[in-house]
Amino acid sequence: MSSAKKSPRQSGALAFEAHGASVVCPFNRLLEMLGKPHTLQILYGLSIRSPMRFSEIQNQLKLQPKTLTSRLHELLRFELIERKVYNEIPPRVDYSLTQRGKDLSAMFRGFKEWAKKYDVELEIG
Repeated sequence: MSSAKKSPRQSGALAFEAHGASVVCPFNRLLEMLGKPHTLQILYGLSIRSPMRFSEIQNQLKLQPKTLTSRLHELLRFELIERKVYNEIPPRVDYSLTQRGKDLSAMFRGFKEWAKKYDVELEIG
């Protein structure tokens, strides 16, 4: 029988008590945002090639326009990407990582190292 018991949610984070100590995941908000479908794919794609146009991201990742628009707006709100609009005809908009978004590259390197260490096959291309 486990000595861990759930306590009520506190400000959106799931808390547990284990052996008398409360354990609250400090990354809850970040994980909710990054865990949405296609978010990490978009960030990874922009870390490999940036800037990219909406249509390029959509074609590379094979996403529906509505889904991609939603994810891009969220990433803009979290200041992980920036949007540059050019005064051209036809209209041109580029997306690229902000410094904040570029700093997440360490996370991708960490995933790669972990996968290599534990012989987890990565999906390439």
